[in-house]
Amino acid sequence: MKKIFSALFIAILAAGCSSTSIMNSWKAPGETLSPGEYKKVMVVAYVKDDKARREVEDKLVERNKSFYPSYKDFTSAQLDQDTSKLIGQVKAKGYDGVIIMRLITAKAKTTYVVGGVNPAYNQIFYYNDYYKSGSVATDMDFIIATNVYSLTKNKLLWSGVTSSTNPKKLDKLVDGIAKAVVEKMQEDKFLVK
Repeated sequence: MKKIFSALFIAILAAGCSSTSIMNSWKAPGETLSPGEYKKVMVVAYVKDDKARREVEDKLVERNKSFYPSYKDFTSAQLDQDTSKLIGQVKAKGYDGVIIMRLITAKAKTTYVVGGVNPAYNQIFYYNDYYKSGSVATDMDFIIATNVYSLTKNKLLWSGVTSSTNPKKLDKLVDGIAKAVVEKMQEDKFLVK
C-alpha cells in the first residue's frame, strides 16, 4: 500500500515550471459531499520520507478546519498495517472520513527542441553561432491519486488522478493538486458549494 513520492522531494526541487491537470476521476453513484458533512477527516500522504509526509499533510490541513494530519496519530509503519485493522483504529479515534494521496508514478519525459536562426544576428554579420543548435529538454511528470473515503458509509466516495509536470516545490505541487481536485469534484457534482 505504501510506495510513494520516492525521489519526489529531490526531483521537485530540481524541476522547472509546473502545471497540474486531472487525468481522470470517478464518483460513487448518487454521492455528494456537502460542507460540514464530515467533522473529522484524516489526511494521509503516503510518502517515503517522514519530513515530506508532514509537509504534504500540513499543507492539506491548512485548507480545511475539519482536516487532521495522520502523522499525529500513526507512524508510517502503522499505515502499512492490515487495512481493516487500520480502519478500525481510525474510526476509534473519532474520524468519519479519510483523504489519501499517493504517488502512482514519476516519470521523465525527454523531448528534442529544434534549433534555428539566432535572431540576435542579421544577414550583414556572420558569426559561428548564427545558427542555434537544438537541445534536449527533460520534464518530470508526477501521477498522483487522491481518494476520498467515508468511514461512516464505509466506502470510497470519489477518486481522481492528477498529472503534475515539473513542480518547483512540494507545497506548490500540493496546492496545484488540491486546486485541480476541488475543481473536478465540483465539475463531477460531488462537492456541493
